[in-house]
Amino acid sequence: MKNELDSKDIQILRLLLNNARLSNKEIAAKVEIAQSSAHDRIKKLTQKGYFKGAYGQIDQKKLGLNVEVILAIKLNKQHRSIIADFIEKASQFPGVIQVFHMAGDSDFILHVAVKDSDELRGFILDRLSTLDYIQSTQTTMVLHNEKANNFIPPFS
Repeated sequence: MKNELDSKDIQILRLLLNNARLSNKEIAAKVEIAQSSAHDRIKKLTQKGYFKGAYGQIDQKKLGLNVEVILAIKLNKQHRSIIADFIEKASQFPGVIQVFHMAGDSDFILHVAVKDSDELRGFILDRLSTLDYIQSTQTTMVLHNEKANNFIPPFS
């Protein structure tokens, strides 16, 4: 498969991954291209689907969300309708940061931030346990969360 991105495109992707609020002027200066070229490249990258969206990174502790966990969830049934229902419901639960549909021992992984252990207990008992297709959950506490932006391979 031929790589349709050149080194400038890769640089732009990396810059925006680390700070989606950069202006075209700032990007152009860092990549050493004209502002109009930066604008055109960003527009093309967006149209080709390389950008799914731009998101802010929130400091959860400043919001009082001091406990961060990974919840591994196993379903007792594997039907498309159940999977779709769980994704829809879990995505709407307060505190859910991300929902991952998995292959392997767990069917889903939820990344969740809550105020304290009482709120976590309520999340599990009042939200998850009300879904009759959940067989089991396993909770793992996150001690530190660092966003790493190293997944874009170097341009060769």
